[in-house]
Amino acid sequence: MTLGLEQEVVDRAAYARNVARLREAGITLPRIAELADPAVRLAEKVSALAGVDPDAPQAGNLYRVHWHNAADRRGLAPFPEHLVLPPALTGVEAKIVVALGCRFPMVQAHKVLAAYGCLVPRLLSGKFDAGRHRAVWPSTGNYCRGGAFDSALLGCHAVAILPEEMSRERFRWLEEIGVEIIATPGGESNVKEIFDACHDLQRTRDDVVVFNQFSEFGNYLWHYGVTGPAAESAYRRIAGPDDRIAAWVGATGSAGTLAAGDFLKQRYPGCRITAAEALQCPTLTQAGFGYHRIEGIGDKHVPWIHNVRNTDVATAIDDEATLRLLRLFNEPAGREEITIRGLDGDVISDLSLLGISSICNLLAAIKTARY
Repeated sequence: MTLGLEQEVVDRAAYARNVARLREAGITLPRIAELADPAVRLAEKVSALAGVDPDAPQAGNLYRVHWHNAADRRGLAPFPEHLVLPPALTGVEAKIVVALGCRFPMVQAHKVLAAYGCLVPRLLSGKFDAGRHRAVWPSTGNYCRGGAFDSALLGCHAVAILPEEMSRERFRWLEEIGVEIIATPGGESNVKEIFDACHDLQRTRDDVVVFNQFSEFGNYLWHYGVTGPAAESAYRRIAGPDDRIAAWVGATGSAGTLAAGDFLKQRYPGCRITAAEALQCPTLTQAGFGYHRIEGIGDKHVPWIHNVRNTDVATAIDDEATLRLLRLFNEPAGREEITIRGLDGDVISDLSLLGISSICNLLAAIKTARY
């Protein structure tokens, strides 16, 4: 198992080849501090990228791998884009704030940050030789898409490993970008089968490097250093004089985003950390097994990078509830029902920005507030 915690160059020849490859391609790599505070540190850089398609495999998009992208995903927003959901919708008095991962470049999901965070330590330590190694990205969805984009920028061979029952859109996207695909048995809950495929590759080949988001601390550290400050920035934007951060909520998945809760709890000791999981596969709450349909949160194991001892609450969310709300937020009849409840038109329109895993987090936040 590799943890991605190298603090020095372990293969100088590979490191030198990586540097030469990046230089030849004209690629520079943004730092944690830059992505954590892009409005100050990257304003000039992002302005120069105005003509770059945020979904194109161009190196400049690495400087958009942060939470401060504007609605057009080209410019910078002074604060992370977010929704503040009113009590008329949530049924609780607490303000529930939803960060918008759809503003990220390339895959319109924050998983591109996790993939980049796992890749950088390998490149800079020489553990990954972009000219020789195959980059293996195990995932139940968007993480392998982010890894595929990173690999395309480097011009290296990428392998995406994901369950065969994931959406056809995911597979079609991977096929179009030219990634080697290994489809494993099962669906969202079948993470072990993904690990088995990774072990098979490592056992039979010497030219693969597995970027395992579930055990690579680059995933944790970049969310701690980038997502954590972004969450604090959004909080300061909306907080009144009597407000406090009650909780940070994130689905278990690879546990990367839960690292932002560790950041917030250090800054605001009263902040709780809630880990959301599927009721049909309640790993933390019941050490159970099963199958669920909440794409994007994985299950059936506790990732190495999950700081379990700092987690305060675990919530089990019914996958049927997430899918019903997805329909409510997007179908005409659902929007009409919400309108009857007197919600602002802009709020109703913005609800379509929430995907299945976002709705899972929303329900977990409501349950936490009620508790």
